Amino acid sequence: MADYEKPQTAVEIGLMQGFPPAANLTVTHANQLFGPYNRWSFQNELKLNRTADVWRGKGTVVPFDYDLQDISHVTYQNRAGMRFSFDDMVEMSHTDGIIVLHQGKVIYERYLNGMQSHTLHAWASGSKSMTGTLAAMLAHEGLFSLDDLVIKYLPELAGSGYGDATIRQVMDMTTALRFAEDELDPVSENWQYSVAMGWREKTADYSGAESGYAFLPTIQKAGEHGDHFTYLTTNSDVLAWIMKRLLNQPLADIMQERIWSKLGAERDAFWIVAPSTEETSGSGLLTTLPDMARFGQMLLQNGQFNGRQIVPAEVASDFANGASQEAFARGPAASPGNVGWSYHNQWWVTHNDYHAYMAMGYGGQLLYIAPDADLVIAKFSSYPTPTPAGNEFYSAFAAFPVLAKILATQGL
Repeated sequence: MADYEKPQTAVEIGLMQGFPPAANLTVTHANQLFGPYNRWSFQNELKLNRTADVWRGKGTVVPFDYDLQDISHVTYQNRAGMRFSFDDMVEMSHTDGIIVLHQGKVIYERYLNGMQSHTLHAWASGSKSMTGTLAAMLAHEGLFSLDDLVIKYLPELAGSGYGDATIRQVMDMTTALRFAEDELDPVSENWQYSVAMGWREKTADYSGAESGYAFLPTIQKAGEHGDHFTYLTTNSDVLAWIMKRLLNQPLADIMQERIWSKLGAERDAFWIVAPSTEETSGSGLLTTLPDMARFGQMLLQNGQFNGRQIVPAEVASDFANGASQEAFARGPAASPGNVGWSYHNQWWVTHNDYHAYMAMGYGGQLLYIAPDADLVIAKFSSYPTPTPAGNEFYSAFAAFPVLAKILATQGL
């Protein structure tokens, strides 16, 4: 096996140690997304941000059955041809916590960097998959058609790049919009947008949009919708806005009523909200790791969990089908590591032998669901480098399918 250096924990780095902590080791709202500060912030978001509660409901917690297995012999090769074990991947990729479920039972569970099973952790952009799931449910209920134009429900966007986009194009992120700015900041897709949504502080001379509702109409078109996949967080905000308008409810309440209060979750979930109180629907979900795993297991079971049908089977089973692989290949996210992929209903779809699809977020957040291997992997991390510059996902991309193959063909 190749050698590697274990990453330091937040405590070892000295983050937020002492009262008060040292100035250069203090985590703030302004630096929370950057390494090494995210080693602490991703587990302490309630202390740094405004949030909206998603009540877990009155029901009992659904416990997991355990059948812990030794998977230290599972090995994989990274992109450089170096061989590592599954345990190595967990350490190397700055994991805060990981749960592996096979056939509905926990076969592997680890917590690192001071995280515990009850700790709330950031999903980052994995949040988009929760928003997409809710939107797919509402479309299935007939609240709207995926082929409807966005402006049927949001006329405020008539003069924007969304003016002739369909909801399906928003769901699958094949909208053609001018959004990313030419700047060196690898965290923010657009500085004004990050200010409007509360991720960045306003400067004294700031005169831009004060909310997502004000920012979205300013986005302009750049090309033809439907031609290629382009990953844009504002697409998630558009979906959330449509749902909120049609149901006259905040996103937190929609999630509570349709999913969270039925799941047998251990804790309330939370959405980080903008100064305008709108949920950061593409980046701001917080849950415990076991509750993320429950959500994944529910989808693996075609929406059935806790003795009830939470997500319609037709909706849950459709995620793995994916969308246009050709549109994905034409987009800027295409790389040698994701050949044959697509993006569908705010989920990344691999189209591999196990029909795996996943929620994926900045800093190494992953919810990997492989129906044909009866496998769910929930992983929270605090990798210091944003994608795609870092390797946090690439190690998991190699390790997860290897584990899926073993479980699907021969067992541990």
